[in-house]
Amino acid sequence: MSNAVLAAIKPPLFLLLAWCAIWFGVFYETLISVASVWMNDNTYMHCFFVIPIALYFAYERKHLVLEAKPKPAIIMLVPFFGLQGLWLLGYAADVELFKHAAVFGMLPCAVVMFLGFQIAKILWFPLCFVVFSIPLGGELVPLFQVITADMSVQFLQWSGVAVYRDGLFITIPDGLFEVAEACSGVRFFVACVVLGSVIAYVSYTAIWKRILFLLFAIILPILANGLRAYGTIMVGHLIDMKYASAADHLIYGWGFFAFVVMILVLSSKIGADPDAHAHTNTGAISLHKNWASTHWPPIAFASILPLVFTAAMVLGLSNVTSSVHFDVAKQPGQTMELDSVSWKPQFTNPASEHFGRVDRKFDYYLAGYNDGEPDKELVSSNNRFFDIKTWRYITASTISLTAKDIEQPINARLLQIGTTSGHKRLVLHWYLLPNYASSRGIQIKLMQAVNVLLGKGDAGVAVAISIPYGLDLESDKTLLLQYANEYTHQLHKMAVFN
Repeated sequence: MSNAVLAAIKPPLFLLLAWCAIWFGVFYETLISVASVWMNDNTYMHCFFVIPIALYFAYERKHLVLEAKPKPAIIMLVPFFGLQGLWLLGYAADVELFKHAAVFGMLPCAVVMFLGFQIAKILWFPLCFVVFSIPLGGELVPLFQVITADMSVQFLQWSGVAVYRDGLFITIPDGLFEVAEACSGVRFFVACVVLGSVIAYVSYTAIWKRILFLLFAIILPILANGLRAYGTIMVGHLIDMKYASAADHLIYGWGFFAFVVMILVLSSKIGADPDAHAHTNTGAISLHKNWASTHWPPIAFASILPLVFTAAMVLGLSNVTSSVHFDVAKQPGQTMELDSVSWKPQFTNPASEHFGRVDRKFDYYLAGYNDGEPDKELVSSNNRFFDIKTWRYITASTISLTAKDIEQPINARLLQIGTTSGHKRLVLHWYLLPNYASSRGIQIKLMQAVNVLLGKGDAGVAVAISIPYGLDLESDKTLLLQYANEYTHQLHKMAVFN
C-alpha cells in the first residue's frame, strides 16, 4: 500500500478507532458481561471468533472499499439513537439481551455512518456477521426440547416401538427417557447457522443459492438432533439402557455433531460457484479521490453524541434505588421453613424470601428483589417456580385472576407439575411491582424499566401459590382460585416497597 493511500485513509481510520475506544469505555461493563456469557456457556464459545472473522472478510475486500466513494451517512444517527434507547431500556430493566444487541448493533452503524452506503454494500457480509456476537439461542431451548421429543416419538412409532409420552418424558418398555435441556440441540443449531452463513458466503454468489443453503443449515441440525435422540433411545432398546444413560449419549451426540458438520461442509460443494471470490484484487489500489477530500471530524463528532448522551443518562440513573421487605405481621396462616417444602421455588439470590401455609394445604411463596443489585434479577431464566430436580413440568395455562380487594385482574400463570412417584401440584404465579402485577416477564421488565427511568427503581416480588391435586383436577383448580381470591390481597400487603 503506497504512502499516498496511507495518508488518505489515515484520518477516517484514526477517527473510527477513536470512536471504538470511546464505545468500549462507555459500554465496558456490557462488554465484560457479554464476554462472560461467551466464556461460561459453550453455546456461545464461537462468539469469540465472530469479530476476527468479520475483520478478515472486510480486509479481504479492501481494494473494492478503497476504490469506492466514501460518503458519510448522517442519517445513521437515527438508528444510532434507537440503539442507544434500546441499551438504556435494557439497562433500566436489567435485560442483558437488549444491552448486548444494542452494543453490537452500533458497530455496523458506525461503519455505515463514517463510510456511507456504497461501502456498506461492499462490506454487507462482515457487517451483518457481527450480529452473531450477540448471545442468542438460549431462549429456544424449551421449544427445541418439545420439537426433539415430537420427532423422537414419531420415529419410535415408525419403528414399531411401544412408546408413551408425558411432556418431555418418553417411556418405552425398556425404560424412561427425558429430553433434558442439554439434549435440546440448541448448541448444534447455533453453531450450524453460524458456520452455514460463512459457507454460504464463500461458496456462492447468487442470492437464492445463499438463502437456500442457509435454510438447509437451519433445518439440518434440528432434524439431526431428533435423529440423535431417537438413536439414543434405540440404543437403550436394542442393546442396553446403561449405554444410553448418564453422559454417554452426550458423548455420542458430539460425535454425531461432527458428522453433521461434515455433511454441511460437503453439501456446500453442490452447485458451488468457482468464482465466488473472484472479486479479490491483489494488484495496485486505485484510491477514490473522496478519501482525501472528505471532511471527517464533523462526522466523528456527530457519531460521539449518542455515546455521550448514554453516559450522561447512566450517571443520572445510578442514584436510583428501591427495596422491598415482607411484613410478617400481615401474613395469612403460618410461616414455614423453605427447606421443609418439596416443591419449593428456585430463585437466584433474592434479597428476601418468605414461605407460608394456610389450612395445611394452601402454600404460598414470596421472593423479593431490590433495585441495583448485580446478578439479582426478578425475571430471569434461572428462576423457577418449582424444584426442577424433583418435579417435572406437565402443562401450563394463563388465567385472569380476580381477587378480593384487588382492583385490576391479574394475568397469572397456572402450572401443573408432578413427580415420578405420582405426586402432583398446581402452582399459580405472577410478579408484583408497586404499580403493576402480571405473570408476563416481558411486561414486568418493561414496567421495571419505566419505573427506573422515572426514578422509582425496579424492586419487585415473585408470588407463587400452590395446592396438591388429585383425580378431580377441575375441582382442585376451583379450590386454588378460591384460596387466591381470599388471600392475594394479604400477600400483596405483605410486600412493603421503599
